[in-house]
Amino acid sequence: MTAPLARQEDALREVVHLGSAQAASMLARLVGDVGVLVEVPRVVEVTRPQLGWLLGGRDVPVLAASFALEGDVPGTLWWVLPMDSAERLGQRLLRRPGVTGPLASSRTAALAEAANIVASACCSSMGSMLKAKMLPSTPRVVPTTVEALIAEGGVELVTAVLAGFVSTNAPTFSGTLVLLLAPSVAADVLKRLGV
Repeated sequence: MTAPLARQEDALREVVHLGSAQAASMLARLVGDVGVLVEVPRVVEVTRPQLGWLLGGRDVPVLAASFALEGDVPGTLWWVLPMDSAERLGQRLLRRPGVTGPLASSRTAALAEAANIVASACCSSMGSMLKAKMLPSTPRVVPTTVEALIAEGGVELVTAVLAGFVSTNAPTFSGTLVLLLAPSVAADVLKRLGV
């Protein structure tokens, strides 16, 4: 597949926007009294090393949940939180906003469960729109850097769709859902959408 045309980008953007909106809705339910806004997704065709700039810089410390997508639309889904946002979200999930310090195992477990719920909601919504089975694997949740995250999987060209999100109430948290598809899989998704 060559670089997506404007209408193809719009179609990919819409699929991921619906998935990320459903994921944000589930995340808002998990944390209770907070809204979660989703940015309009960006569609880019890049190599993995080029993703570093789109995720805030290669040296940024993050908590990353990585999922292999299985089923009719194989690919990778990342849920990437800057480390300070991961700390705040972990505190909110455990209903203990005063706890500070490195991510404790209970917060990491809560974030892993949240990541699983977010990915499942996102894949379910996207799969419904595409009339395809999309199943996220068990998440691999690790504190890392953007550089280490993007190093996984080599330097091949991918179609990446990035959807940022941010909470509306203090203490705020933010992050990015990233869908990575091989160009041939992105072409199949566009075919399923009739574009």
